[in-house]
Amino acid sequence: MTRSHLLYLLALLGCCAAIAACTSGCRTTAAQKQPRVEPVKKEPPVKIEAYYPLNESHQFIADYLKEFAAKHPGEVELEIIDFRYPEGRERWMKTGLGCAGVFINGKTSYEIQRNGKTETVDFIKRMDVMWTREDFETVVNQLLEKAREGGKPAEEKKGEQKG
Repeated sequence: MTRSHLLYLLALLGCCAAIAACTSGCRTTAAQKQPRVEPVKKEPPVKIEAYYPLNESHQFIADYLKEFAAKHPGEVELEIIDFRYPEGRERWMKTGLGCAGVFINGKTSYEIQRNGKTETVDFIKRMDVMWTREDFETVVNQLLEKAREGGKPAEEKKGEQKG
């Protein structure tokens, strides 16, 4: 083998090594060509926490709230806390409530318009006695509408508005 053949082989070997290095580190697959987009989990604009003893006398309230939340997937998050049991009772006691109640975005008290007047509705105690389904739906629908318009409903500290 002559010196020129040797140089030719070394140059060829160098080119092959460079191409191999580039292709092994530079390979792209169809999946790599597309930017990876992770879905952003959107927080629901309305969060409801209902504190009730879930016995026969109060089960209808939980059933209504579940049905309402099911009609608003992704917009309403519902948690029902049964305070007949230690874990639920402990959470209920931290709220400062003296009885059962519903927190909507951290508050139990809201102002609504009724017959041209502003009224305060407290979502404490029993539904259909102390507050109505219409009151509840009015407040939640107002919060949802505000969220749809780009405003985020204000969430206050739990227990700030107590009954």
